[in-house]
Amino acid sequence: MAMYNPSHPGRIIRQRLIEDEDGHKISSVASVAEQIGCHRNTLNRVINGSASVTPEMALALEKLNAGSAEFWLSMQANYDLFQLRHSQGAA
Repeated sequence: MAMYNPSHPGRIIRQRLIEDEDGHKISSVASVAEQIGCHRNTLNRVINGSASVTPEMALALEKLNAGSAEFWLSMQANYDLFQLRHSQGAA
């Protein structure tokens, strides 16, 4: 089975809600954080890959039509599993 390094979901959040395809800012982290009901620092850590998308955040993203909660949680689980396998030398 081929292994690939899946993107952290924070990267996708940045691409869908913070920046456009060319990397131009379309919204602020603070604005998106307010819309999904979390602290700006929390969202910033997720976007930078140092924190995980929680079920609560996944539901809030779903309400913004940014993808289903299942999509976000599946992406986080895939990322976490790859990181664990890689750290244990299985990748």
